[in-house]
Amino acid sequence: MKAIFISYRREDAEGQAGRLFDDLTRHFGEDTVFMDVAGIEPGRDFRRVIDEHVASCGVLLAMIGKSWIDAADESGRRRLDDPMDFVRLETASALKRDIPVVPVLVHGARIPRADQLPTDLADLAYRNGVELTHARWDSDVQLLIKALNPYVESQKRNASPADITSAAPAPGITSTAGTVSPSGASRATGAGSVTPAQPAKRSLPIIVAGSVAALIISIGGYAWYQMSTQRAEVMRQAALLEEAKEKLAAEQLESKKRAEEKAAEAEEKKRTEARAAADAEEAKKLAREKATAAEAEAKRRAQEQAIAAQAEAKKLAREKAIAAEAEAKRRAQEQAIAAEAEAKRLAQQRANEQELETKRLAEQRSTAPPRAPPRRVPWVSYNFPPPNGGLVVYIIMKDGNPACASYDAARCLWGVTYDRIDFGRVKLLICGDAHRARWGVTGYEDPKHWCSMARGVKGNPT
Repeated sequence: MKAIFISYRREDAEGQAGRLFDDLTRHFGEDTVFMDVAGIEPGRDFRRVIDEHVASCGVLLAMIGKSWIDAADESGRRRLDDPMDFVRLETASALKRDIPVVPVLVHGARIPRADQLPTDLADLAYRNGVELTHARWDSDVQLLIKALNPYVESQKRNASPADITSAAPAPGITSTAGTVSPSGASRATGAGSVTPAQPAKRSLPIIVAGSVAALIISIGGYAWYQMSTQRAEVMRQAALLEEAKEKLAAEQLESKKRAEEKAAEAEEKKRTEARAAADAEEAKKLAREKATAAEAEAKRRAQEQAIAAQAEAKKLAREKAIAAEAEAKRRAQEQAIAAEAEAKRLAQQRANEQELETKRLAEQRSTAPPRAPPRRVPWVSYNFPPPNGGLVVYIIMKDGNPACASYDAARCLWGVTYDRIDFGRVKLLICGDAHRARWGVTGYEDPKHWCSMARGVKGNPT
């Protein structure tokens, strides 16, 4: 049972996942960290296999890079939207079982929002995460290890006896062939004792043969001992050589790793500087765009203000023109009314004067002695209406043009009756050419002029 399960997407964070796996196995041991669901037997449901592996872990590390959310398959469909996606299955299984899920952010990624995730992964947005950066990798990993220690210890405490394997020392092998002393003598190992043999007479050949056999056995044992010693020495030297090779390889690997880390740090520094330069250029671009937008906005507002001012000026001018026209009409109407009232007043005044004069003349006639009438001229008098209103004495000339009594041949004697006219001073004002020569009009242009009316009315003979 492995306490730590690393979930990752190969095209998103494969390198960082492998590096983290190495660091965690060095600290916790290979039996504690699990990274790949591999070796699924044919015919088994991979969903169940993933669920079983996740169910046995104490904590799941979800490695999230910049393309973790938007990674797509060959058809362009987002992988997280596929219910059979391995990463989704692993993470959803842990969340469903309430197994602690730690988002591990790499490449400057951010924890996704809930609205960016499928329903069964939405809780991931609310899990506390850690960030692993290339520049601070070792220190970031140490912080992560410190955070993982409680999960690993809890997993070990809750492990069943069947999950704990221990290696017992191999039992020794007892030889029944005996041991060989340095002198080459052989001792048998047995349960019983050996009774010393009774001295007997031996023949010389038997004694010689026994001596030769003992000599051969001694030489063979010594040779075997020498060979065993040399073989042990060779094996020891080989082991030392292999250990030296492994140490050298480890040093070379560590040196290579450090060189790669330095190169990666230098590359990261370059990328950081490039990003900073790009950010500065972007900031300049944004500043220029803002300045351009502000200038365009100012111009637009100025144009709008100018158009509004022009429209307001036109509106005021129209209102003034309308007001002036209305005022002019009002004044014209007032003047016309005043002129009409004045004409009526003058006509009334002339009528009153004429009436008074008529009364006076009547009184004079009634009291004055009779006088000889003047020479007879076909004079007539008529009280014309305004605007030439009033009583006037006139005659019709032989050519048909009316002529009024006047003292200066320019103005008729309005309101003066026939008996009050001094005919010795009379100079006729004749309508037509004479009238036009004096006033610029013949008097016939206006049907309300006395000249036009005199030819159509019958005056009173005088």
